[in-house]
Amino acid sequence: MKQFTLDEVISAIEGHPIYNCEEQVFATAVDIEGVTTDTRDMKPGEIFFAIKGENFDGHDYVEQALEAGVVAVVMSDRSKVPEKGISILVDDTVKALGMLAKHYRFKLDCKVIGITGSVGKTSVKEFISEVSATSFKVWKTPANLNNEIGLAKTILSAPSDASVLVLEMGMRGEGQIRYLTNIACPDIAVITGIGYSHIELLGSRENIGRAKMEITEGLRDGGVLVVNGDDPYLLEIAKKELSISHPLAAVSVDKEEDTDKMRNCMLFFRGTNIRQEDEGVSFDIEATLADRKYHREDFRLKVSGAHNIRNALIACLCHTVLNIGTASEFSEDDAREHLAKIRCALLSHEKKAGRGATYRTRDYIVINDAYNAAPESMESAFENFNDLLGAKRKICALGNMLELGKFAPELHRAVGEKCASYKFDKVFITGDNAEDFINGARNIDPQIDIIKCIDTEDVKNKLESFLTPGDAVLFKASHAFGFEALSEYFRAKGDA
Repeated sequence: MKQFTLDEVISAIEGHPIYNCEEQVFATAVDIEGVTTDTRDMKPGEIFFAIKGENFDGHDYVEQALEAGVVAVVMSDRSKVPEKGISILVDDTVKALGMLAKHYRFKLDCKVIGITGSVGKTSVKEFISEVSATSFKVWKTPANLNNEIGLAKTILSAPSDASVLVLEMGMRGEGQIRYLTNIACPDIAVITGIGYSHIELLGSRENIGRAKMEITEGLRDGGVLVVNGDDPYLLEIAKKELSISHPLAAVSVDKEEDTDKMRNCMLFFRGTNIRQEDEGVSFDIEATLADRKYHREDFRLKVSGAHNIRNALIACLCHTVLNIGTASEFSEDDAREHLAKIRCALLSHEKKAGRGATYRTRDYIVINDAYNAAPESMESAFENFNDLLGAKRKICALGNMLELGKFAPELHRAVGEKCASYKFDKVFITGDNAEDFINGARNIDPQIDIIKCIDTEDVKNKLESFLTPGDAVLFKASHAFGFEALSEYFRAKGDA
């Protein structure tokens, strides 16, 4: 299927073409069927972007790409222009890839939802995608390919009939969300929260907040910002800095209505009447639009925790905006039309391995929340684990949170205090800041049963000798600790 003509690409990326081919007269009319940056999965008819990385240089593979049948190669290194084929010279191939993605974003007749935040981006992306798919053809960021290359390739791989793109936007420092949002130009921007991830790089929560708010700089006219209303700092900065041309919407799981939170919010969804169940949680939704309230009952999730309800509320809110825009009317007919589909989508949501997936094996309940760790996600994991029903004992297997810089001791002490407040039966902890965690935990509960382990292998050995049938164990740590493999080991052992 034709995606672009060569002329169209050259114009979009402001490139300089070099034609080392016989049919120069007709070359620019050639159709391009896709975009690739990897010679290992390229197909004839695509265009190859030569990307330079820390350990590789795509320019070394341009001749291989042309031999494989690509239409043209996009390059920034003039010295490596091949003697045959069509080359397009640009200053920066990554930026050129982004320029082409932005061109295609507006070529598609679709709405774009951009998501950023210190924690929960991928989970929110999945919730939004599942709920949106009840009414629209959705294309989403695969896995967590949320950097400048991943976002551009996600847009460029979208089918021509996609009606909603759900794009995750990660960052490593200031200015990166600004770059991504100006490619995606979202109709809805979501900020899941402002926490302490990236604090080593950015130095303060205030700087993190400003970096996350960069997502609003790419919002289209009338575009909506959706925020976690239970993050007071995020809500404050959103109300203070958001342009008057962009409506604000928020969600909350507060037990009591908070009119201060709702002030200046075009749309506000609150989870109410929360009921813990054997396999998840039930809740109602109170939607407020233009000072009118609408109560919707009996939503269910197969996962527990306030953070999961909040994620579901964000998805429902985005779905509402997609369906009714920012209109001041939210009629009963509008609501009934998609509520049944939303309920079904939420009930079918399953946690992915590494992100809080719960496995009830023959002997143990294993919770794999080991994809990564930050103070906010640690606290959410503890809350979720505390709500778990059906366990004889609850045991935490924990590793440290990385990339916190000089704030690591203080934040590990705070997370230790939070863990101790839940009175779990046993805690195993490893990492350079394990002692800080233990000190924090014992500040709350001097008698807490907590074991400091040398490394991940030591956690495995001590846990293996301690677990008995009926126990539940939570695995949570930064990715470098390898706790995902550890959780899979005990999942298999529980069914052995």
